[in-house]
Amino acid sequence: MDSIKICGIVICALCVCVVFKNIKSEYSLFIRLVITVSVSIFSLAAIYPILSYISEISNGTSLKEYIPTLIKAFGIAMAIQITSDICKDAGEGAMAERIALFGRAEILILTIPIIKNLFSLCAEIM
Repeated sequence: MDSIKICGIVICALCVCVVFKNIKSEYSLFIRLVITVSVSIFSLAAIYPILSYISEISNGTSLKEYIPTLIKAFGIAMAIQITSDICKDAGEGAMAERIALFGRAEILILTIPIIKNLFSLCAEIM
């Protein structure tokens, strides 16, 4: 039911943005920014139980050491996507693409130990 409420709020905010776009375009940008950040916070709150469950079931397995890295990568991806969307809303497409590139590079750097272990495991199997 929360998703219906969130969708309703976003649609109402969209209508307000369209109205303000013709009157005061700078207000429209701030409304979009507030809605984007608010929905992102609600999304993270909804995802938190899933991340806790994954962390709980990974205890006692060999995956336990990788879970914090994967959670960090997920957090980086969410933050970068939100920032990129905000830049696109502001009309800065080039800036949005650069922040997305930075996020991809940061996630790649973060996951290098996992990739290294994966390759060593493949080498052991062969």
